[in-house]
Amino acid sequence: MFAVIYRGFILPEHEQAYRQAWREIADYFVQHAGALGSTLHKTPAGEYIAYSRWPDKATRDRYWDEQGNLQTVAGLNETIATLKMAIDRNKPYDEIAMEVVDETEKKIP
Repeated sequence: MFAVIYRGFILPEHEQAYRQAWREIADYFVQHAGALGSTLHKTPAGEYIAYSRWPDKATRDRYWDEQGNLQTVAGLNETIATLKMAIDRNKPYDEIAMEVVDETEKKIP
């Protein structure tokens, strides 16, 4: 399994739009692109952290360019633009990409 952590501060006036765009994009990847799931978190300091899981790096990389930017996906161009517009560019973070080496998980009923 392959996992990626995306981090960033969201401009306060765009938080709701960001959360809606994140949900739409995450749902698309699970339903149509092979993603295993994604979780969005918000820290007390206001930082948003998304954790996404994929079966392997190749499956995930089909949707990102060589610079790590989300590519255009048919039907999601406006949603992707909304997501990018909401991010505070004055506080950039690189993604963290990693192979999962072990896992334990309790299923939530």
